[in-house]
Amino acid sequence: MKHSAFRLAALTAALILTYEPAQATNGPLMPGFGYRAVGMGGVGIAYGRDSLSQAANPANIVNTGMRADIGVGIFNAERHACTGTGTGLIRSVTIPGVGTFYPSWFTSLGFDGCSESDNKYYVMPEMGMTMPLTEQLHVGMAFVPYGGGGTSYPYNFFSWETGTVDTPSADKKLGVDLMILQAPVTVAYRINDNHSVGASLAFAASRFRAFGLDAFAAFDDTAPSGVTTITSDPAHVTNQGFDYAYGAGVKLGYLGEFLDNKLTVGLVYNSRTYMTKFDKYRGLFAQQGDFDLPESYGIGLAIKPIKNLVLAVDVLHVKFSDIAALGNRGPGTFPGTTSATNLQGLPSHLDKSKELGNDNGMGFGFKDQTIYKLGVQYGVNQRLQVRAGYNYGKNPIPDDQLTFATLAPANTEEHYSLGFTYKASEELEITGAYMYVPSNPQRSPLQQNIVGAATIDMHQNIFGVTLGWVLDPGKTEYGDAPMDALDPTGIYMGFGIGQSKNNDWERYSTDFVNSSFGSSSPASADKRSLGFKVFGGYQFSKYFGVEGGFVDFNDNKAYGTLTGPARTVYTTAENDAWTLAAVGTLPVTKRVSVFAKVGASSWSSNLKTISATATGKTASKTKGTDGYDVFYGLGASYALIDNVDLRAEVERYKFDNLDIDLMTAGLAVKF
Repeated sequence: MKHSAFRLAALTAALILTYEPAQATNGPLMPGFGYRAVGMGGVGIAYGRDSLSQAANPANIVNTGMRADIGVGIFNAERHACTGTGTGLIRSVTIPGVGTFYPSWFTSLGFDGCSESDNKYYVMPEMGMTMPLTEQLHVGMAFVPYGGGGTSYPYNFFSWETGTVDTPSADKKLGVDLMILQAPVTVAYRINDNHSVGASLAFAASRFRAFGLDAFAAFDDTAPSGVTTITSDPAHVTNQGFDYAYGAGVKLGYLGEFLDNKLTVGLVYNSRTYMTKFDKYRGLFAQQGDFDLPESYGIGLAIKPIKNLVLAVDVLHVKFSDIAALGNRGPGTFPGTTSATNLQGLPSHLDKSKELGNDNGMGFGFKDQTIYKLGVQYGVNQRLQVRAGYNYGKNPIPDDQLTFATLAPANTEEHYSLGFTYKASEELEITGAYMYVPSNPQRSPLQQNIVGAATIDMHQNIFGVTLGWVLDPGKTEYGDAPMDALDPTGIYMGFGIGQSKNNDWERYSTDFVNSSFGSSSPASADKRSLGFKVFGGYQFSKYFGVEGGFVDFNDNKAYGTLTGPARTVYTTAENDAWTLAAVGTLPVTKRVSVFAKVGASSWSSNLKTISATATGKTASKTKGTDGYDVFYGLGASYALIDNVDLRAEVERYKFDNLDIDLMTAGLAVKF
């Protein structure tokens, strides 16, 4: 078991170092640390029972015993953004007596267009461990996703025109990737039975890139006299690939037990994490690429009215405004500017000190955020705990600060969660959690700046599973009622992520555009996209089983041109399917097996087309189809440990008159 756990830990650590960024939920931060906490709304300051909880309060490890936790989550984020009126792309403006210029700063509209971000699914791994050295002294360490943001818009709503040249082209992808990983190394000391303190040296690593922001870098190239650039370093704003930053901060925590251990009070202080600079993007972030992590502090209460019931609440205050890249105001209403309309975002009146990259350069305009978390947990019996939670943080983005927020729409507020922990044996705990984050649409006032009005919208789903290896359980809140161990032999669950390929997509998209608008001349088509699936099944024997699941093929894009009047069309297809199949398995060695499957899928496909002309005229067309068809596939699996398999698969799905191929790699957990 120790060697198997080590192999799985090494795999998880590799995943942590390479995971893709997702849009976090409390501003740019994660709602909680560990999927046990996520199931309770993210609480963790006064109540933590796994090794991941040291990231919420380092004093928690006096209660966690000796254990290791390894988890993985699937983060689904659906993000939309519009600029201007959101009805089309305004390419240029003519000012009588002055001339025709590329931007529309001098109108009440600005850049104009809507787009939906691609790459909607992300893998979020985590791991941690704790152990007591003496009855008083405890140590631990963890690797946790701390926050970040990621968008990839296929339609560049910052595109503008100089003469006959687009900068950038409207079909050039636009977006940012930000990943923040934190690794606290923790020491905690139990002063006496009722009071404990803890401290962590919290190491951090960040990865960032920006693409498609050519408009920001090029404002100075052909601007009319008197209009300044919005960046201090146009060569280091966009398209520089990935850059990395590293740093560290300090976490301090306290736990106090009162009223015969029925009330726990927790306090935590997280210092500012000082990071090295994103040098490749020193013309984008304030202070020449500085992006530290914000200071925060909070209090938590955990009430245990009976042995197996826990009510917990956290209040956490985050100082976003102290980080220049986050807290400095961006384009929008700004008191003290010299413009008669009093707008910072009008480049002809932009204070040079506010240029991107300068010490006082423009940022996201975040306000400080106070986050409220509420969780409840009930120990059903000696093996099962169930939990639920609610998390609320007022949107930190003011309505007039949405220009840059279109790139990272971190404006969600409410979070609802459910979770459980099942003790499969004295040494193994299985924890699952689900969090739903509803949309919170936000629209800026129509203002005379870079983009005029802007609208952002996002909703999220988080699924997570954690395996805990427990050598010393520490404190637990299971119930007293006995429960026989379930016999889940043959049941398995898993996920896969990879690439989907939509065959004949050019022809299909052209037919759709022709039937909607008239003759079309497709310029390009993107057949490939990220694909993702979750599945579960039952193995009747080592040779035969059944399997069902859900597949999201993500979006396929195509670009073309229409005549009468001339316009560019952008077409996207959203494809997904529910599946059920028979699976035949052939063991090759003790650890390696190959399998084949055939079954049926209930599929749906939604097509959307947006078109725009140089004069701002727009048109759109949508079509939804669904049906049932056959699918089949081949795959191989490798038993990493006794109950965890690595899987690789190739599948073909029929969608009406389309064939979609899906290649994935993933994990399957057998119960």
